[in-house]
Amino acid sequence: MTDPAVDTLAETLDATTLDPDTPIQLLDTEEAVRRVTGELLAAGTPVAVDFEGRDLCRAGKLDLMQLSNGTRTWLIDVTTLGEAAFSAGARELLESKTVLKVGYDGRADADALWHLHKTKLANLYDVQVASCKRQDMTEGRRDRVVHGLGRAMDVFLRGDRARQAVSAVVKDAGRRLFAPELGGSYDVWAERPLSETLIEYAGNDVALLLEMREAWERYSPTASNVVISTARITLAVNGPRPAKGRQMALKDF
Repeated sequence: MTDPAVDTLAETLDATTLDPDTPIQLLDTEEAVRRVTGELLAAGTPVAVDFEGRDLCRAGKLDLMQLSNGTRTWLIDVTTLGEAAFSAGARELLESKTVLKVGYDGRADADALWHLHKTKLANLYDVQVASCKRQDMTEGRRDRVVHGLGRAMDVFLRGDRARQAVSAVVKDAGRRLFAPELGGSYDVWAERPLSETLIEYAGNDVALLLEMREAWERYSPTASNVVISTARITLAVNGPRPAKGRQMALKDF
């Protein structure tokens, strides 16, 4: 799939790569997954998580799992490894009650993880909840719908134009490859080798989640946030239908 617009964006992306102190590494062997997840479990510090795939829910397919400790970001290649990615340590990390995971609206992710890979996403701090709580407290208004990640990132990066511009380029380049409304296809997440543009896209959001949680934790303390997140995930996983659709946009907390 080639598109002059994508090529131009990709060239721009090459000139504005992520900070060298936060490299992105693709993990496509059991040994690599076991080493990284073992280190994260041993450290016990919060781990940002995100997931990519095709129609990501119980009715779709999970292709990539992103992890970040705030310094480094790892992409676990679920398409290549399959169940081995989970048995090599990903399941233990995601189900850990002691390691805090930090994600953004874990409902569809948890739906896919449980129904497709028998993995229960646990102890999750939901930055989407924190984003909405921040607005409730600082702007004095309560929306009927939840915030998308793009909106939350724009708010968080407001005032840092350089960083916001880099993030926008990364997201635009990636979306042109996989978003159907932009001429892309979600099937690109299953193509191997994974394109550099998609690797940058996958690492872009997850690397920011830990910072967002630290900044907004005062609006949504960890203990109460995890309780809300657990309730949302439980309803999504145990529901009769996949965790997808317009109803997911309605605020449920």
